[in-house]
Amino acid sequence: MPGFSFSLLGLCTGVLTGCSDVVVESDVSYDPRFAAAKLDIYSPPAGDVARPAVLVIHGGGWKQGSRADIADHARRFAEAGYVAFNVDYRLTPSGQFPNAVQDCVCALAYVRANAAELGIDPDRVATYGYSAGGHLASMLGVAAGQDAVAPDCEWGDTGPANAVVSGAGPQDMGMLPEVDAVVDFVGGTRAAVPELYAAASPISYVAEGAPPTLFITGDADWFVDIEQSRMMQRALDAVGVETRLLSIPGGGHLLNRGPSGTSWDIELSIDFLDRNLGGGQ
Repeated sequence: MPGFSFSLLGLCTGVLTGCSDVVVESDVSYDPRFAAAKLDIYSPPAGDVARPAVLVIHGGGWKQGSRADIADHARRFAEAGYVAFNVDYRLTPSGQFPNAVQDCVCALAYVRANAAELGIDPDRVATYGYSAGGHLASMLGVAAGQDAVAPDCEWGDTGPANAVVSGAGPQDMGMLPEVDAVVDFVGGTRAAVPELYAAASPISYVAEGAPPTLFITGDADWFVDIEQSRMMQRALDAVGVETRLLSIPGGGHLLNRGPSGTSWDIELSIDFLDRNLGGGQ
């Protein structure tokens, strides 16, 4: 199904209500080998059926930040009926590619392997992230199950996520060859390690059967240009994957983030996941 783009201006959403009795379980280890490999679980009230789930992945240029930065998003997903897993992962230098990606794949495998205990449906697990987290969310959508990022944790490897929301996530690392955070994450310049730039890029793994994907990005982003999302959307469209792109007028990234700091992105993300995962029930 072909994708399309839409603007925030004039757009409304009705996804404003949900569960309020959210239970939080903190500091759950999904890979005891690494201190950073922990997550917090935000659970809505228990229901009669297995819930859909969302892995929430923070940004910070792969070198800083933590799950605390995006805790409000995890809680909002839980209020909407999803079990949200707010994930930490190794940061550079120890998180240099492929380690951070492998951590996130391991977290996804942990969630699916323990689905019954966690009260979730292992076939309805989405990923959501912003900036570096958007990159990792995309990698879980197209690269999970690939040898290049297969983890060696106790839960083993797993298949791709069932839906993806990537906020301002780099999709082609080769478009950011002189950015220090990218050089540190990939492990060198593009000229020195071109094969790693390809291996670390979600667009390298696009294939039929990839999950439906929502891109959210500001049209004035100075760091991760909107063309990153447009290019990935075109590649997914070409193989028949459902995509959507939300372009936030005047929105930037960090210093020039502007209107993209609003709560519209999480509400539209919930609406997208409701449509593709059957809602938070």
